[in-house]
Amino acid sequence: MNKREIAFIGSGNVAWHLARAMDRAGHTVSQIISRKEEHAFELARQFGAYYGTDLSRVYDTVDLCLICVGDDDLESVVTSMPPIQAVVAHTCGPKAMNVLGVKFRQYGVFYPLQSFSKLRPVDMLQVPIMLEASSNAAYSVMRDVADAISNKVSDVSSNDRLKYHLAAVFANNFVNHLYHTSERYLQENQLNFDYLRPIIEETAMKIKSLDPADAQTGPARRGDDHTIERHLKMLQDDPDLRQLYQLFSDRITKQFNG
Repeated sequence: MNKREIAFIGSGNVAWHLARAMDRAGHTVSQIISRKEEHAFELARQFGAYYGTDLSRVYDTVDLCLICVGDDDLESVVTSMPPIQAVVAHTCGPKAMNVLGVKFRQYGVFYPLQSFSKLRPVDMLQVPIMLEASSNAAYSVMRDVADAISNKVSDVSSNDRLKYHLAAVFANNFVNHLYHTSERYLQENQLNFDYLRPIIEETAMKIKSLDPADAQTGPARRGDDHTIERHLKMLQDDPDLRQLYQLFSDRITKQFNG
């Protein structure tokens, strides 16, 4: 493995996990720049790295500069950066690679397909990392870093990465919203959401060995119209939730019984 020196722009959840994984793998995290100085310090002190808020101070001598900011902030960050010679890559799923081409000579995308929270450990070796690069030289640098922290590194175009990102919204963000919807419904009825945790965990575990279609259960899957009508009647005072239940039931019924 070629050891690389890395600078980070951003100090949120993605930067937190990537920087720690890269440090453990033997790469050098030399700089953290973030709009919130206290957050930059909190991450940088773990590696003895430089920290600050001034994008004009980003090191030109690093091998890789990773921009780990929100999708909506990427363009403004790029505009504020100097045209450094290092390989510059962003970690945004839905953003095309060429947004970096207006400023940098060597650039790419280093996208970890995972939901990160600072205080929850993640096995980075199991996190898919999707790479796209403007040149073989840029790709070589990113590949060295990616291979050191993940066993699931692949080359993915901007167009396909956007499709993965869309699918992840369904599989992660929308599913989590349904958890919250279930929790709120039970709380409103003075019932305990903790009783749903085992079925949530079992459903997630099934996907490790079953195709999602084979793991599908429930009244719509088995064509139980009587139960569906009872549920809809229970939701008659909440038209939004009733509509959501009807939409999912109709889609599942169409898939398996249509």
